Amino acid sequence: MEWEISDFDALGRIGKLTINKKQMSTPNLFPVVHPYKSFISTSDLKKIGAQCVFTNAYIIYQNAQIRDDILRKGIHSHLKFGGIIATDSGAFQKYMYNKRNLEIQPNDIEKFQEDIGTDFAVILDEPVQPDDDYETAKKRVDITIERAKDNINRRIKNDCYWFGPIHGARYDDLLRTSTLEMSKLNFSVYAIGGLVKSLLNYRFDLVIKILLNVKKDIVRNKPIHMFGLGLPQFFSLAIACGCDLMDSAAYILFARENRYFTLSTGTRKLEELEEFPCHCPICCEYNPKEVLNFDEKLRTELIAKHNLYISFSELRTIRQAIKEGNLWELVEQRIRNHPTLVKASKLIKSYLPLFESHEKLYKTHGRLYSSPESIGRPLIYRYESKLKNNYRVPQDAKYLIILPELDVKGDQSPSIKKWLEELDTNSIIPRKFLHVAFLSDFYGILPLELSSSFPMGQYESIDLLTKNDLIYRDFIQKTEFFFNLYAPHYSKSGILIPDKFINQFNEITEFKKKNIINNLTKMLNSKFKLNVASFPKITHLIQYFKSDEK
Repeated sequence: MEWEISDFDALGRIGKLTINKKQMSTPNLFPVVHPYKSFISTSDLKKIGAQCVFTNAYIIYQNAQIRDDILRKGIHSHLKFGGIIATDSGAFQKYMYNKRNLEIQPNDIEKFQEDIGTDFAVILDEPVQPDDDYETAKKRVDITIERAKDNINRRIKNDCYWFGPIHGARYDDLLRTSTLEMSKLNFSVYAIGGLVKSLLNYRFDLVIKILLNVKKDIVRNKPIHMFGLGLPQFFSLAIACGCDLMDSAAYILFARENRYFTLSTGTRKLEELEEFPCHCPICCEYNPKEVLNFDEKLRTELIAKHNLYISFSELRTIRQAIKEGNLWELVEQRIRNHPTLVKASKLIKSYLPLFESHEKLYKTHGRLYSSPESIGRPLIYRYESKLKNNYRVPQDAKYLIILPELDVKGDQSPSIKKWLEELDTNSIIPRKFLHVAFLSDFYGILPLELSSSFPMGQYESIDLLTKNDLIYRDFIQKTEFFFNLYAPHYSKSGILIPDKFINQFNEITEFKKKNIINNLTKMLNSKFKLNVASFPKITHLIQYFKSDEK
């Protein structure tokens, strides 16, 4: 197996996976298909966009007639699918349906997967249940690790590649042990298990925590698979947090309950829809009432096909977002689908060093900060870190001038360009004594000399709302952060609060009275031993500093 990474954004990676002369793009989804009762033909799956499928070797093994037939002709011929096929060992049945005594041994089911010609096989692991106590969970993790070691010694065929399952669920130390031990073993893909019940309960925060804890310790040159991840509204967040592959039967299981995937409002009951909000071939040909009147088999097939169209469309959207460097923007749109996704996204704040270490130094275009979650971007965290550890106030600076950011950043703004020219050409205070910074909603205090560098000079953002707004509170923290570090370098600080300014369309515009800069003077004077005053014109600022020169 070869896996070539061609691009990345956040922890999401675009790759080309080649196995047994077959290829697939990553990130990608393995639709789970029943080995002999599938509602959708594999030829239709391929038309919809499937490059790979997952089926269950244990179900095949239990049916003697079908087992012998597939052993004779192979799994690809049986499923009539020329793409990549992965098979599960039966551990999912034990996990999901509490089958305590599977009539199978690891060596038997693992050899069987090799014998039927699967591309990817899964060892017979012991998934940790969400409600397992610590001792039970530890026992399951230990058994899985031992079986993984045994599997390596038992392998025979070089064209069968193996998934190494990682378990631990809510127990961080067990998860870390499982991750580190599996990383030592030669598996082609590392797969996080025991997630389905949490996903069904919309416990996305637990799933993301598990994924990020694995990502911290796992080897970086192998794909990470997540068993059972099939809700497309969750794809972007999971991929941004490091998921490369996933499998799921959700598309068909939800269809059996007349549940229809959307990206804007989650899953919807078919009975609730007057119109289909989608333009896939199914939704273009039928309306909801027509589909409801079909017999159960056809209705399930049509909804399942739509669910897959949405799933693969979202994966294409995500891969394009990674190429363009816009994955964070996409995630912030998608998490508005459900409050539990917003809750899960907040975990990113606890892992910012991990994300920042993977963040690109430059991107081809500016950033859009359009939601409260934007304050947690790794790029903003990087700015704070660099400001603390690498930045130095200019040696001759005596006075700090704080300018408001306007509708256009930096000297691209007509008014800011004019203000800077006034400072540069003034004959009262030597220019080297004047240190200019901008007041940025998302970066706090932004020194002029950094304002043209990426991404501080190339972003657009929403306005702050109220003093209780999350972005406002974060802005106050960032501003205090700067002055805690650098206030002693200045003898005075002046804040420009204009009455009017010229916007990017060359229109004279009233400066907002509710702009955050209006509250800055009071805040700085109350918290720092620094002479701070605000003025409506640059000439007033210069006169304020001139009195200090005397």
